[in-house]
Amino acid sequence: MSSLFVTEADRVLLKQNEGEPAQLKGGITSEGFSIIHIFNRGWLPFGYLRDSQGVWWFDGRKSKVTLVSRETEGFRVLDDDYGLDRSHVYLEDKAIPGADPDTFRLLPGSPYFSADRQRLYVKNGDRFHTWDDIDTETAAAKMDYCIDKDHVLHLFNSLSYANSSKGELIEWLRESHPDVGGWWHPDYAKSEQGAENIQGNWYKTASAVFYSEEHGKPNRKEQRQVYNLVRGADPATFEVLSGHYGRDADGVYYTWRKVTAANAQTFKALHGMYGKDDESIFYNGYRVNGADPATFQCLLPTGYLGLSKDKNHVFHATFDRTEPPFGHPDYILVPLPGADPEYFEVLSENGSWAVDRGTVYQWGSPAKKLDRASFVYLFDQGPESWASDCNGLYNANGKRTVKGIDGRNFRMLNRFWGNDGHAVFCFATGSVQRSADAATFQVTDEEGGAEDVSFFYAIKEDGTIKKSKKK
Repeated sequence: MSSLFVTEADRVLLKQNEGEPAQLKGGITSEGFSIIHIFNRGWLPFGYLRDSQGVWWFDGRKSKVTLVSRETEGFRVLDDDYGLDRSHVYLEDKAIPGADPDTFRLLPGSPYFSADRQRLYVKNGDRFHTWDDIDTETAAAKMDYCIDKDHVLHLFNSLSYANSSKGELIEWLRESHPDVGGWWHPDYAKSEQGAENIQGNWYKTASAVFYSEEHGKPNRKEQRQVYNLVRGADPATFEVLSGHYGRDADGVYYTWRKVTAANAQTFKALHGMYGKDDESIFYNGYRVNGADPATFQCLLPTGYLGLSKDKNHVFHATFDRTEPPFGHPDYILVPLPGADPEYFEVLSENGSWAVDRGTVYQWGSPAKKLDRASFVYLFDQGPESWASDCNGLYNANGKRTVKGIDGRNFRMLNRFWGNDGHAVFCFATGSVQRSADAATFQVTDEEGGAEDVSFFYAIKEDGTIKKSKKK
């Protein structure tokens, strides 16, 4: 790897596959130059370099270096792209806020997990995030699972709770960590044995509170109840606020997660995933930045879209980092760019269609191709959600535009039929009826009956069309 670089006068140059070496961009010099650690991602080199100024991160994709630390002595590297000096832990060229270099370590048994005295660090390819709800003293890893004394976590695209998988790991833990008093130990202090129902999904014993979930397919033998420990909750003072929120004397909890920065004395559960205290709004257990509690409204209390507003913003839910720059991803509430809170209105019960003064929104995102001036929400029927404008007919289920319909002339006749003067459309089947005569087509009842010059039409119980020729 040392053959990658050439020093010349006060410059450091990177050798090229063809042609002359090129100077590294960023400011590194030849004075005191050395390689701390270099590795390859694919065929491109990356790593940490040193000169008299400090330690640099080298990006082989850009042929550029970035100054990371002024501490040239004692800088060390773990797992290729973690760098540590006396005060900081770095991921490539970025300091990880709050990471403790004295206790930072890689967890054996997995290429994905590291920990220090206060949190977990998760690295999967080019994805990286932190995780605070972990007992780092008892943290252990087995490939894409991370375990502590109370919970199981699983890494897919991001980390999530996986307490339903305890059965897959219990024998390994009993063999590899027999002295840790975790959930796999017979004398575990927070066992759910004997738990009594408080209300809904909430349970408690004399020493712990739990939030229960059903896992497995309904009405199947493999369906089972999983008790998730509400870590830190005091059963003596715990009270249920809603199906999602509870509190004790010292804190607020969303299912089994503690809600950071919530005031337990003033906290109130709102609809579904929403809550508030005297200063903040919370969604899915996370504080909503910039939301005004005095004017906040839940526009869609159920579901995952999170449509809501206050005097300044319209909000929607998105899967994003819970905190910058490295917080773990989850569903959080953020402002919907460009939406006008004064005029924003949700039209359908499931949030498939919404409007403000100038824009149509489909599933909480701007539908830029739809014409607001002529837009009409029609109706929902099961999973189907219908609307139209001057350009066409639309089904929000699958974000589908119906081919063959002239939006300028389309008229909904009832919840079964529509007509644009040239084509007949059946909402029950979601298709254009090409054999129907649009010029003479008319509905005959509100149960799906219709006729044209040649046929009678009826909607059967299974949603298909029965067509009978007129005599």
